[in-house]
Amino acid sequence: MKVKNLKWGPSGPRPLPQGYKSWLAYWVKNYGGVATVCTNKDCPNKATVGGHVMPPDGKRSNNWFIIPLCDDCNSATFKQEFDIERRHLVGISNQLS
Repeated sequence: MKVKNLKWGPSGPRPLPQGYKSWLAYWVKNYGGVATVCTNKDCPNKATVGGHVMPPDGKRSNNWFIIPLCDDCNSATFKQEFDIERRHLVGISNQLS
């Protein structure tokens, strides 16, 4: 599945939910797994952040997700679409907005 980054401040487009220290911690808790490598299929780097992504055509959608990414794939200069496995997506609830 193709996704692209949402570009916002360090905590993302929505405030970090209460009780979480990072978006990566949010992903780990809600996914039920461990974030080890960046979920960009073309990247071998270690996952360091919970990146905010959306489907490439989702500009006006609230279908936003958190996935484990490395700093390079989550940077403001990384603007291209990239492939991930759909199973890694953790939705951001509308209640967080």
